[in-house]
Parts: sequence; structure tokens; C-alpha cells
Amino acid sequence: MRRLGPWLTLAAVAVLGIVLLVINMSKESEPAAAKTNTPGVTSSAVVAPSTTAAPPTSNAPAPVQFPAKADYVGKIPLATGAPITLSITVQGDKAIAYACDGKAVESWLQGSATGGALQLTGKNDAKLAGRYDGKVVTGTLWLGPMKWEFTTAPVRSPAGLYVYNEGGARQSWIVDANGNVTGVQRAADGTTSPAPSLSSDATAIVNGKKITANKVSGGDSVG
Repeated sequence: MRRLGPWLTLAAVAVLGIVLLVINMSKESEPAAAKTNTPGVTSSAVVAPSTTAAPPTSNAPAPVQFPAKADYVGKIPLATGAPITLSITVQGDKAIAYACDGKAVESWLQGSATGGALQLTGKNDAKLAGRYDGKVVTGTLWLGPMKWEFTTAPVRSPAGLYVYNEGGARQSWIVDANGNVTGVQRAADGTTSPAPSLSSDATAIVNGKKITANKVSGGDSVG
């Protein structure tokens, strides 16, 4: 009998070689698990977009500030009777307003003039809310249960608001841009009547004597 040892050895080597070749081929055909990058994408880390919201922007225009010192006068038409004449005087961050019909109705109001807005109050639930737009002052005036919208235009001296006090009585006048005067006199007992005529030089005859009225500014204390 011929010896098969060498042949078996060669056969075993051949089989082992074939097995190794198959294993190598299978490894080359498998995708590399470590390669996770897609074409065109770098291996640097991707930073997530920031979730911090940008600060909101406001398109609202800044409020128009009042001049350091100014006077405004206007008229409020009524359904019946004489119109209400309204004078507003501003100085710094303070303002005074006076409203009257030249006969018996009158009201003094005081308050703030900040950020182009007026917030004034007076006796008997009088209120005024206004807004300056760089040219005129518009708003709402309340005198007790009555309410009116108004527009007042800027005026220059001698137009404006005047007052004279003596013996507990008060004379109040509004001079408009055309020199027209509207005024009310309040007696010591609280009764009201038309004020004496006021001349262009701010003088008037009160109780038989000539007086000079005082021009009112927003920072004064009257009423």
C-alpha cells in the first residue's frame, strides 16, 4: 500500500489556503463600519444652531418731547352756547390748563408733561389727557360728567394764559393768537361771571382800579 501522508498534508494546506482566501474576500466586500462620513462632509463636529432669540426690535417712533416752555390755545365747539376756550401752558415737565366759556364755566387743571403726554387734574373731577405731535396738542377734556375732544395750537406772547388775584377773587383770561380774549371772574363766594376786559398790555380795571395781570407758566401754582 502506498503511503498517503504527504498527500494528505498537501491537501490540508490547500484547503486552508482556500479558506483564508474566502475570508479575505468577504472582508473586502463588507462596508467599513468605522467610515461614517458621507462624501462632501468633513469630519468636524456639527454645531447645533443657537436657540437664543434675537432681541425684539420696535418700529414705534420715539415720543415727541414738549419744548422747554410753550403755550397752546384752542376752542371746543359746543352743541349750544358759547364754545369752551382752552389754554395749556407747559414748562419743563409740568403743565397748567385753564378752560372757560367766558361767562360762568371755568376750570383750572395741573399735572405732568412728560414724554410728550399731558396728565392733568383739577377740582370737581376735572381731567385732561393730551398728546403733543410736534405741532399741536390733542386730547380729551373732562369737566365733571361732560367730555370733549380738543386740539390746541401753539401761540406766542402776548397770547396765552393770564390771572389776577385780590381779596379772595380771581380774574382769569385766555388770549388767543388773534388777540381775542375769553375770561371768567370767580368771586370770593365762588360765584362766577364774565371777567373784565383785558387790554393788549395785560391791564384791566378790577374793582375800579387798573391792574396788571400775571402771565401764567406751566411751573406756576394756580387754580
